[in-house]
Amino acid sequence: MNRNIVNSYLGGIKTNMKGSIKVKEKLLVIESDDWGAIRTPSKEALKKFNENGFDLSNSVYKVDALASKTDLNLLFDLLLSVKNADGQHPIITANSIMANPDFDKIRESDYKNYYYEPFYETFKKYQEHHDNLELWKNGINSNIFKPQFHGREHLNINRWMKALQSKENMVLKSFELGSTYSGNGDYSYMEAYDWTEQNEVELHEIIIKEGLGIFESTFGFKSNSFIAPCYNWDSSLEPFLSQEGITCIQGISNQLAPTGKFNCYKPINHYFGQKNTNGTIYNVRNVFFEPTSNPTIDWTDIAMARIRTAFFFNKPAVISTHRINYIGYIDSKNRDNGLLQLKKLLTKIVKKWPDIKFITSDQLINYI
Repeated sequence: MNRNIVNSYLGGIKTNMKGSIKVKEKLLVIESDDWGAIRTPSKEALKKFNENGFDLSNSVYKVDALASKTDLNLLFDLLLSVKNADGQHPIITANSIMANPDFDKIRESDYKNYYYEPFYETFKKYQEHHDNLELWKNGINSNIFKPQFHGREHLNINRWMKALQSKENMVLKSFELGSTYSGNGDYSYMEAYDWTEQNEVELHEIIIKEGLGIFESTFGFKSNSFIAPCYNWDSSLEPFLSQEGITCIQGISNQLAPTGKFNCYKPINHYFGQKNTNGTIYNVRNVFFEPTSNPTIDWTDIAMARIRTAFFFNKPAVISTHRINYIGYIDSKNRDNGLLQLKKLLTKIVKKWPDIKFITSDQLINYI
């Protein structure tokens, strides 16, 4: 996450404000990625990571996990405590991962075959999470939590499976802890739609189609927007996404297009309201609110400045704020800081702009 946030800042607010499309209303979109994805399963797993020689001191894995019942309830209570002049509460576009690796089945195959389980099946394996799907649906019904499609997995399956089959020591140790951490940086396997050979895009289409199927069968509605894990996808996927009903692609000012070489990408610039040849609209994030990435600074003032700039240029304010900022299952201090700053930000927003409209990414196309 940190590398991509830096990338976003380098894109700059001027790049994000490019384009002729303007909106009259003051619109606020809160885009939050990674809901449903595994990271570190528990405090016990984190302890074993440390015992096994993993250095997680600068890693998202030291605090990131599935949101627990407590995490969700505290976040939802906060959202319900804030409202605009029309009585509308802030709503999070919860960009969601639909499946996680089925570690038991993969182990039983001696790492020869990949298997996955729907995210709600992963929930059932944890006492603090087994009712999470019901809580998600409560959030949907309360109009404060709107899932959209982030991917089937937040995982580059080919690279991860090859590492397991090659018996890479740290990857195997992580696997036994129920995690996909590589032991060599956070992003080794997170970029689900990166490729070594371009024909892997065909596999990505199959994966996305299956993920969208899980999404619709779980929530009872289609996802109209999509954001690729780590902002990394091949443009040749876009006709397929359009065919599957995606009308909006979320992202930052630079799409990180694969080149065939890991950690080497071709930046493709996008701006708010830009359309590709399929008529799909790009929605570019122009506000960044990521307290976990640096807990010592006041993210509220930074975000407010960017929101003011967006409204000055008659653009929607689109906030990037990953799930990790509100997770306390491993470290409650992480969640407490994130919620404290979010409460401060939302309170300032409705005070300065009481007529603000809180919308989701898939609703944004209605204003263009």
